[in-house]
Amino acid sequence: MFDELRASAPSAEAALAENDHEVKTHADEAEAERAGDVHMAEVEIDRARLEEIEQAIARLASGRYGICEDCANEIPRARLLARPTAIRCTACQTAAEARRRH
Repeated sequence: MFDELRASAPSAEAALAENDHEVKTHADEAEAERAGDVHMAEVEIDRARLEEIEQAIARLASGRYGICEDCANEIPRARLLARPTAIRCTACQTAAEARRRH
């Protein structure tokens, strides 16, 4: 699946390059560049989600799915239903986010 995401990035850039001869104004150029940036951001988001899913599948295969990586307690079912790729319980996730802010 990563290959599909990687393959879409060059084709998006090529499509933008093909339309270069159609660009008439600076506004058109800016819009074309913005559209390319949005597409690349979408590809990156998809890549990150796919990686999270693949990691969750690996945890499932190893019997570690649903176990908090920080405290080793079970992640509540409600949290896993809301975010199936969660690697931490709510308390540990909150603490991790607080550490990142500081």
